[in-house]
Amino acid sequence: MKQSKKKRSKEYTFRKNLNGYLLIAPAVIAILVLSVYPLLQGIWISFLNYDMTKANAADFGTFAGLKNYMVIFANSKYRNAVMNSVVWTLVNIVAQLALAIGVALVLNEHLKGRGFFRTAALLPWAIPAAISALTFSALYDTKIGVFNTILIRLGILKEGYSFLGNVESAMPAVIIANVWKSTPFLMIFILAALQGVSYDQYESSAIDGAGKIQRFLYITLPNIKEPMAVAVILNVISIFNNFNAIWLLTQGGPLDSTEIMYTYAYRQAFVDHKFGYAAATSVVIFAVIAILTIIYVKMISLDRD
Repeated sequence: MKQSKKKRSKEYTFRKNLNGYLLIAPAVIAILVLSVYPLLQGIWISFLNYDMTKANAADFGTFAGLKNYMVIFANSKYRNAVMNSVVWTLVNIVAQLALAIGVALVLNEHLKGRGFFRTAALLPWAIPAAISALTFSALYDTKIGVFNTILIRLGILKEGYSFLGNVESAMPAVIIANVWKSTPFLMIFILAALQGVSYDQYESSAIDGAGKIQRFLYITLPNIKEPMAVAVILNVISIFNNFNAIWLLTQGGPLDSTEIMYTYAYRQAFVDHKFGYAAATSVVIFAVIAILTIIYVKMISLDRD
C-alpha cells in the first residue's frame, strides 16, 4: 500500500504536471487580476480616507482604520438601506417560492402542450434585465400604463397613479417586477426535483384516501425539501445581489424607499464620489454573500452525502 501511495505521489509532482499547470495558468492569472486583486484593493480602500470631494485635504489617502465603517453604520440612510435589503430579500424569496411551487406542480402534471408551457414559463428569466425594467416601467406608466388603465376602467382609480413615484407603492411595484423576472429560476429547480418523485407513492396514497393537500404535505414536500432548500439559498444570494432590478426602475427612490445596500454603495461611489464609504459598504455586502455562499456549499455537500 505504501509503495502504491509513493507511486501516486510521484505522478503528481510539479514537473510531471508542468504542461497542465501551464494550460491553466492564463485562467488563474485572469482570476487573480480581475477578481482577487480588485477585491483586496476594495477592502484596503475601505480603511482609507478616500473621499474624492476632498482630494486636496491633507488626510486624503491616509489610513482611517474603522472610521468608514463607523460612519456608514451611524448613517440613518445606510440603516434604512439595510432594512430595505432585508425586506427586499425576504418578500422576494417568499413570493417566488410560493409561486414557483405552484407553477412547478402544475407543469409536472400530464397536460397537453406541457413542453410549450414549460418553455413559456422560462421566458421571463431569459429576458435581459434592461428590457424587463423598461417593460414594467411602461406597464406602471401614469398615462399609458396597462395597470392604471385597468384600475381606472374598473373604477378603483379616478386618475393615473405613479406606482414607482410614491413611497408607499415603489417597493411593492419593484418586488412584483422582480418576482415575475426571477421566479422561473427557482421554479426549474423545483420542477426538476418533482421529476424524481415516484408516481407509485401518489397512487398508493390515493388508494388510502389521501387528498391533494395531504399528498403534497406528506409525499411531495419531504421528497423535494433538500434540493428546494439548496435552490432557495442560491436564490437568496441572487436576490440580495440584485442591483439591476431596483436601479433600472427607481434608482433607489423615491425618498430612499427602495434604496438597498447595493444601490447605496453605488451611489456613494459614482454619485457622491465617496469611495471609502462605498468600499466599506461593499465589504459588508461581500461578508453577507460569503456567509450565504458557505451555507450553500455546505448544503450541497450534505445533499451529496
